[in-house]
Amino acid sequence: MLVAWLKRTVASTGGTLVEVPTRTTALSQWCHGCGKRVKKPLSQRWHQCECGVGPVQRDLYSAFLAAYLNPRDPIPSCARYQAYWEGAEARLRAAHECLIQRAKEGQDLPQSLGLTRARVRLPKSSEEPPLEPAPHPEDEELEAWDEPLEPPLLQH
Repeated sequence: MLVAWLKRTVASTGGTLVEVPTRTTALSQWCHGCGKRVKKPLSQRWHQCECGVGPVQRDLYSAFLAAYLNPRDPIPSCARYQAYWEGAEARLRAAHECLIQRAKEGQDLPQSLGLTRARVRLPKSSEEPPLEPAPHPEDEELEAWDEPLEPPLLQH
């Protein structure tokens, strides 16, 4: 039902919805930085790799990987993601901060995010790495990207 609604919505905007088989891609278990796949328990809500990628919320990281996934080759490739990751890490952290704020305001969020209303009021768990503040564009010099900002599957 949700997928059918998504297909209609995307089609009405002229786009195409590509379904990613989550069981075979297991995006939350991959690291684009080193190419390793490490099985994680569902209770582990953060991706942090010894290669330096992370910490980043697991579902947001999976969404990032899915945005640039090649449907014909659904295994994440280190080379495919590196250019996009440079700006994405700060945006994913900012998105996570927005989710925390929504939870604090009383909005219900999916349990998989690990952000229940009660939990955001509790002291930070020692398992969760501290978030660094997202950089502010006015604090640094801006430069134009040579590549499109939209993931390839969402371009018209």
